[in-house]
Amino acid sequence: MRYDVIEKIGEGNRGEVYKVLLENGKLAALKWSKNYAVDKEWEILNFLKGRYAPKPIFRGNRYIVMELIEGKALKELTQKDYYRTLKEALKGACELDRLGVFHKQLGRYYHIINTGKKVKFLDFERAVFTENPRNFLQIAGYYLQRDENFDKKEINYLISLYKQKPLEALEKTVKVLDAVADKKI
Repeated sequence: MRYDVIEKIGEGNRGEVYKVLLENGKLAALKWSKNYAVDKEWEILNFLKGRYAPKPIFRGNRYIVMELIEGKALKELTQKDYYRTLKEALKGACELDRLGVFHKQLGRYYHIINTGKKVKFLDFERAVFTENPRNFLQIAGYYLQRDENFDKKEINYLISLYKQKPLEALEKTVKVLDAVADKKI
């Protein structure tokens, strides 16, 4: 597949990301690996097929071409959009848990993106398939337990409940998020 690099849009310890123009005229993201094999990330993105993740398009030996995700990271959002995005991220985390994919890095603000229409997670290079994923627990623990707008005991209860009854815990957590968002708006 032929593509032209338009610009560099990100860089981390393990890779660089570029906006590219594909030969069919569509924009995409190219993630270049500095020091890891892209096989596992490709396998997970292929498995998810765009569900809360970029859709994979093509793979080379050291890079993946995927859907370009444009939007705002959690840290860039207004308070109202922040809580709405967290709510959708928790739903996405629950879906990843159901599918057996553990992202491992959803406690980083720049891995959760609000596209304006939906929430997508970025950077699956450290993700794994597992029978015990903890995406929901990771988001609840990192964002809700550290937020002074939430009752810590209530969040701890919801985390415990999630381990036994994920859908019930998700439903109750969404209600808690809605109540906090309504107070802040």
